[in-house]
Amino acid sequence: MKLNNKGTLSDTEREKLKSRIIRSARILRENRKIKQRARLLYGAAASIVILFGVFSVFDMLGEQSLQDFVDEDAPFIDVSKSNQVTVVLGEGKKVQLKEKNNTLKYSPTGKDLQVGTGEKYRQILKDEDKPIFNTILVPYGKRTDVTLSDGTKVWINSGSRLVYPVVFKGDRREVYLEGEAIFEVSHNPKRPFLVLSSNQEVEVLGTVFNISSYREDEKTSTVLKSGSVLVTYAKDDGKSFKITPGTRSSYNSTTKEIDIQYAVNMDEYFGWRKGFFSFQKNDLKYIATKLSRYYGVEIIVKGEQLSKDTYSGKIDLKEDVYSVIQTLGKAYHFTMERQADKIILITTQQIYKTPSQ
Repeated sequence: MKLNNKGTLSDTEREKLKSRIIRSARILRENRKIKQRARLLYGAAASIVILFGVFSVFDMLGEQSLQDFVDEDAPFIDVSKSNQVTVVLGEGKKVQLKEKNNTLKYSPTGKDLQVGTGEKYRQILKDEDKPIFNTILVPYGKRTDVTLSDGTKVWINSGSRLVYPVVFKGDRREVYLEGEAIFEVSHNPKRPFLVLSSNQEVEVLGTVFNISSYREDEKTSTVLKSGSVLVTYAKDDGKSFKITPGTRSSYNSTTKEIDIQYAVNMDEYFGWRKGFFSFQKNDLKYIATKLSRYYGVEIIVKGEQLSKDTYSGKIDLKEDVYSVIQTLGKAYHFTMERQADKIILITTQQIYKTPSQ
């Protein structure tokens, strides 16, 4: 915790402290329930368990987990507040990446972060046993890639947030993702790699896969390109299963339904890494959402039927958004209306309608 010049907590630090207090109280309440049940069953012996449990709680509070860090920082993180890729270091320092120099690489110790081929940043690890977390924020219209301290490489798509320790501790390697990313995990059978996100947990040993978990989307999905992963939904082991290469698994947070698709089009989920977008029998609303995130501009589809029309094809994302939409429009009979801060897609039939029609 940092104090301002007047010796008091800032509003942000006060909110984070409040969050930790609430979390601590919840853990203690849960612990108390366990103790009460144990007291009825084991009498005096439970007293020892209670004391041990209390000390264990305070010991847990001393070391912040990845999920705790994510929960505390979530209200203060907004990827749309910046137009540049930003790395938030452990001490709170923000590093904004330049357009053509946005590749990140950590040293094996996690202490050194190299940006592109030039700048280097060193982080001081005051306590080698306690984790230090970094956060990468990628606004809409931008992308970046990072090599983590264990050698795992992550390509992060627009409108995404990745949280991770600068160096992995213990027998598990955990990161948190909100948005979309492609992972190429460094193989280590003794230390599984886990990607946590809202309503989903993916565990791997070494493989290549895509995860999409945007806050505004109903569905969270995982697409496996190679290897094997174990997917768990809603923190429920009963909804835990392995998927094989070529499979897409998704979970609808509204209906609580799981959907498995086999032999999916890999380019649709991995193509953006190489600068193209492939789609196969997808509706225009879905395509517009993908393009909106990639280019960082709002795209609205006008008309229910146009939104539902399905299309197949391949788009070169190296072109600007207007050229891409113009090409699509010529092929599929719709046009665009350009406004200051948005693009509206309209069928050609709507344009030629007279007021009496």
